[in-house]
Amino acid sequence: MGSPKILVVIPTLNDDPTDTINSIHRQTVKNSKILVAVGSKNLYRKLIVNKSDDVEVFYIKPNYAEPVGKRVAIALNFVLSKVRLKDYDYLLRVDADTLLPKRFIEDNLKVDVDYVGKAGYAMLIKMESFTKFFNGRFVEVGAEDSYFGLKLLSQGRSVKPWTLPPKLKRKSGVAHSWRYYFVRGKEMYKLGYEPIHVFEVIRLDPRNVFAVLGYFIGMLKRISRYDFAGLVFKTQLRRLIYRKQQ
Repeated sequence: MGSPKILVVIPTLNDDPTDTINSIHRQTVKNSKILVAVGSKNLYRKLIVNKSDDVEVFYIKPNYAEPVGKRVAIALNFVLSKVRLKDYDYLLRVDADTLLPKRFIEDNLKVDVDYVGKAGYAMLIKMESFTKFFNGRFVEVGAEDSYFGLKLLSQGRSVKPWTLPPKLKRKSGVAHSWRYYFVRGKEMYKLGYEPIHVFEVIRLDPRNVFAVLGYFIGMLKRISRYDFAGLVFKTQLRRLIYRKQQ
């Protein structure tokens, strides 16, 4: 059996993805094609001049009225519409501020699950699962990366963290405003997170106080939750009970 065919997608607004692309080219398992979704005209012009043969660059005008996650999903879906997904075995989504260790693809392919990852900045996905459960599209919601993993779990599919993690070039969340965290909190409610878990995130970053605010506003307004929210809530509740019993 030959090497798997891997389609790479990189969403970016202003971050130059050159270092990310170079880290992909250095992988021990080679990619088949790299699609870059760019939200800046200046960056787009720069990238199309220096791109390599396996890289295609697309400009997608961002709608800043939409949450970051939704804007990213819209951009990714645009570039994915330009290829035949069935020609590939895996989809690798990588953010432009992320570097992949040389054996990232090789080591994480060995996990052999539907989705390997822990956050949206590096997601290795079986294309069969992506087309079957998502019709070959990222769901255009505020927390599209969290939605992806939880949806697969709700369908009884296998999701595992990286065996070899990626490297962020900057601290996660450093560029985000209070609005990002507020939307994130509302999405946590829609995803089915229980309140104690939401309060705990303040400890990780004080700006998450806006996430707590968004969560409870979503609760008070009784906004619609995703179809798997009940399962997520029950699972987290069981973990809390188990943790208290230890």
